[in-house]
Amino acid sequence: METNRITGMSAAGGPAAGSQAMKTGEVTTFYSYDSAAVRSQALAHAGWLLAGRKHARTPVLMIDWDLEGPGLHHYFPRTQDAAAPGRSGVLELFEACRDRLRAPGRGFGDDTEALAAHVLDSIDWDAHIERVDDGRPLYLMRAGRFDDSYGERADRLDWDALFCACPALFRSFAMHLKQRFVHVLIDCRSGRSAATSVCTALLADKMVGLFTPDPRSLDGLQGVVARALDYRCSHEDEQRPLLVYPLPSPIDAAGEARLRWRYGDAHCRDRDRDRDVGPAGPTGPAYQPALEKLLSACYGVSSVSLDSYLDEVQLPQSGLVGMALPAGRSQVSGGRLGPVRSIEALLEWLEPGHFPWRPLAEVRLVQAVDALHERAADPQAPALVRELARLGQSYLGQQGELEAARRIEQHVVALEVGLHAMEEGKRGHPGVRRGADGVPGSQAGAAAAGADALDDKLSRLQELIDNRSPHEARALADSLRTSILRPSVAHPLRRRGAAMIKQVYLQEGDKDALLAFTQDEVHSLEGALIRAAGGRPLVPG
Repeated sequence: METNRITGMSAAGGPAAGSQAMKTGEVTTFYSYDSAAVRSQALAHAGWLLAGRKHARTPVLMIDWDLEGPGLHHYFPRTQDAAAPGRSGVLELFEACRDRLRAPGRGFGDDTEALAAHVLDSIDWDAHIERVDDGRPLYLMRAGRFDDSYGERADRLDWDALFCACPALFRSFAMHLKQRFVHVLIDCRSGRSAATSVCTALLADKMVGLFTPDPRSLDGLQGVVARALDYRCSHEDEQRPLLVYPLPSPIDAAGEARLRWRYGDAHCRDRDRDRDVGPAGPTGPAYQPALEKLLSACYGVSSVSLDSYLDEVQLPQSGLVGMALPAGRSQVSGGRLGPVRSIEALLEWLEPGHFPWRPLAEVRLVQAVDALHERAADPQAPALVRELARLGQSYLGQQGELEAARRIEQHVVALEVGLHAMEEGKRGHPGVRRGADGVPGSQAGAAAAGADALDDKLSRLQELIDNRSPHEARALADSLRTSILRPSVAHPLRRRGAAMIKQVYLQEGDKDALLAFTQDEVHSLEGALIRAAGGRPLVPG
């Protein structure tokens, strides 16, 4: 069976998605001023992980644009087949574009968009793309055909001349691929050049900027990022967002060296002074404040904090160099700070398009809200889930994502208030005497005692959270999950307890537990509403 052809693919989900609305993919450029091998291997692992999304049905294309030092194909054994060295790639594709642009009698005038479409439609795309993994839809466009003339041909290809001949060519090239792949990952050459500008300023929707402790590495990255964003802002045809994700790549795994590189010698010297440790030596560069200053200036934000992002996203070279890609659909293993885990953490921000200064807790909270929307798409989903999903979708269109999640929570609280009012109205009649909190006098004492006990446990949970005792806090939060959602619990206490349990799960980064508890909360509320409504539908239709 032919597994290489990509013509029928679409970013909406492949051939089977032909009847669905087209959803274009995204181009992400991986750039580094140095350390090309680490950059290429990071891209290869990211491509492998992304292609495994949605039960290994997410088409991903990797492009080796490092024509001076190609090597992305070396990470995939399938490309070592006897016929593979003769396959065309980036070089041959744009040689063909150059030849077509030189042809006389084009007749397109100043319409560079139509000219670009004409040129690219004449390309045999399948001849330049190969599948590199049988277990997932992962494809590669290599740098070119590595024959005896490759080096000379690569030197002759003039990227500036291509752009001048048809300014829309590269933008149309990216759109052509985004209609066929969910993710297009470009391995951009190091240093600064016209080819680098094509990959960072013209093609990319997102950019991963890998840098090492060498001061030239961060300086080079800052220059390329500033130039790409300045070009996007100053050229009318290119005014579109570019999300930048810095990726520190320490040479070794030593914790102290990482801290000094991240915060600077001055920070470590102050910390050592507080601990009565000897002097820490001369002040050195600190990449976190430099990156925060860069992103703040480029995006026009008063201040940004990369604390949460950089706590998770660091790519140790010592663990990545020489690491082979997993085979087939096997699962990734390794420690939290291992190289592949670092790439997985990077994808938590990059794949959905979160800014890197958004804290990880917020990122995962938005994921939980998105999971609620997916659940609501099931025709068998409870009516309240559909109603909350509808409200959430409405809020997401108007507010920031975290604010949307808070607005949904406020709506749930409002529903609880209405629910308790309905229950009290049905239970009460003029002849029944109630206690101060509205509970019938014969039951007020027992209810108050139960509320006091629950309140004491929540106070204990707050102490554990404040004292940073995660194991004890998690155990207590798990034990309170059922009791806090009982219908008899007053809504202020219920709201307080639910918020604290969610806080524990968020601090641990356990999004599965957070989602499960949120679903339990919705089910509990829905059941109580149905009882209060006497079995009538909650949402018409």
